[in-house]
Formats: sequence, C-alpha cells, structure tokens
Amino acid sequence: MKLFTGLLLLILSLPLYADDTPTEPQTDAEKGEVPGLAEAEKPGIATEKVDVEVVADEEFDEEVRNLPPLMAKIRTERLAAKNPYVILPHRPNYFLPLTYMRSPSNRELNRALSLYADEPLEVDEGYDHWEGIFQISLKYVLREDLFCKLCNLEFGYTNRSFWQLYNQGMSRPFRETNHEPELMFSLPLKGYWVDHMRFSLNHQSNGQQSTLSRSWNRIIVEATSIMRHGVLTGRAWYRLPEKDSSDPQDPSDDDNPDILDYMGHGEISYIRLMDQQQFEIMIRNNLEFDTNRGAVQLGYSFPLNDRVKGYVQYFNGYGESLIDYNRFQERISIGFKLSDWF
Repeated sequence: MKLFTGLLLLILSLPLYADDTPTEPQTDAEKGEVPGLAEAEKPGIATEKVDVEVVADEEFDEEVRNLPPLMAKIRTERLAAKNPYVILPHRPNYFLPLTYMRSPSNRELNRALSLYADEPLEVDEGYDHWEGIFQISLKYVLREDLFCKLCNLEFGYTNRSFWQLYNQGMSRPFRETNHEPELMFSLPLKGYWVDHMRFSLNHQSNGQQSTLSRSWNRIIVEATSIMRHGVLTGRAWYRLPEKDSSDPQDPSDDDNPDILDYMGHGEISYIRLMDQQQFEIMIRNNLEFDTNRGAVQLGYSFPLNDRVKGYVQYFNGYGESLIDYNRFQERISIGFKLSDWF
C-alpha cells in the first residue's frame, strides 16, 4: 500500500520537476505549426466573423428617441438576430403559478363526453378555481431591412397554457392550450402620429378535435404610437371566412362561427413605463349596443432581480381562452415575468 501511494505521488508530481535544461529554439515545423498561420487561424480553433450595423440615434423617429427602453430593445434585438443560436422573445414570457378564476366551467368537457354515450354525461370531479397559467412567446427574424431600414419579416409563435396545477382529483391536466403562429411584416414610420406599423397573417387554435376544437385565421393590422412615458397600440383584424357545415366531426368546419360576437374586430392596449416597472391595459369590445361584449386586462410588473420580474394580472370579460371564448370569466393571477415588453 505504501509503495502504491508513493508511486502515485511520484506520478502526480512529475510535471513539477520538468527538465529545465536549455534547448535550441524550435522551428515552426518542429512545433507542428504552419509558418505564417495566425493564432486565430490555427487548426482546431473555429472562428466566425459577423458584421453588425448599429442603428444611429438619428435613424429613429423623434418619439422613439424619447423612449430609451424601446431604442435599447430594437438595438438589442438587431444584434441578437445575427446570432444563429438566439431566438428572440415576441410577447412577454411569464409563469403565473397562482391564479383564481371565478367561474370554472365543465360545459365543453361534458359536451364532448356526451358525443360518445347514449345519454348526457358529466364528469364526477370538475375543474378547480385555482390553476396555473404560463405563456411562451418567441420570434425569428426571417429577413432584416426588407424594402427599407428596420423593415423586418418575422415569424412568431405564442403558446398560452391553462394548467390545473392543484387539481389532484383530475390528475392535474392542462385544461386548455392556445397555439398562435403568425407571419409578420413590420416597418417604422417617421413624421406621423403613428410610429410603427405591423401586418400579420395570424392563426390561433387550441389543437383539439371534435366539439373541443376552436380556431380562427385573421389578417391583423397593428398601429403603434410612441408617447413620452409609454406605448399606445391599436389592433384591427379581419377574420378569414371558413366553411360552416355545423358538423363537429368535420375538421374543415368552422368551430366557432360567432367568435367575432365576443372577440370583436380589434383591441387597444397601452403600456406605461415607470423606471423598471410597467403597467399595461388592454381593452376589447364588439361595439354592439344590443349585445355588448368585451374584455379588460390589467397587468403590473416590477423587478425582483436583474432578470426576473414579479407580475400581477387581472382579466374580466370574454375570450380569455379559445375554449371559453363565449363564456364570461374573471381572474386574478400572481407570478413571474421572464421577459417583458421593454
């Protein structure tokens, strides 16, 4: 054992007693190097050179220059888009582990079960008031400076999931997940009260089938006006028509022909910046006086550290999720924001 320990210590100490005898300088060939090859060009060292164009202040509209967080966002995204390993955030990314909805509904679940039975069925244990919500929203810049400077063609995807996190009786299911891919073209405007325009081809679906299926396709026009302490955005959409055969088993059928009666044709949102805090409000209405329906969503985010924010959200109205687009809902949520608007 002592011999083994001694040999081990001797082997470990060998580098400390290297030969210090002076030797003749070695040539590049003796070192195994190619003469004249720069350090960054040696075999085995991968390098890549990327040219990045920084957007000068004067290239922004005056209103944009008055909102430094927005300028920083545009510049950061432009720099990050050059990196092939980066996917940019699109809308805010957040996790709300504690949410309370006033009126959970088993209506659509019971309806789907009844299709496969001789008589109406109802689940023994329904959905809870308490659940979790998370949103993952990403985008990829397909083409930069298309037709004009800062005019971008982008692809975005947003996933919003409603998770019955505390419902042990139903095995904690995902009650609803909404998928929203979209192709977007955005361009800045100078000298107008509108500072930014975006045109989108948008698809939204919950990925279900039969009576649980909900989806619609829209062309969306978005206009944004930059103010001194915030951003005002108006969105208007046209729903692309679908076949309506009133057959829940037909995959090409219109799953929700009356969705515009509840979601309307547009919405207005305002984001107020207060140092590292942000307040947001969204208002949506169908503008019908006889059967008026709409929604209001409020949000407040505040820093917890350099990367994560606390987030409080309140929703009141129709269209919080696709499965319940025609059902009134009220909800309060608390959680974390991983990326914000600005």
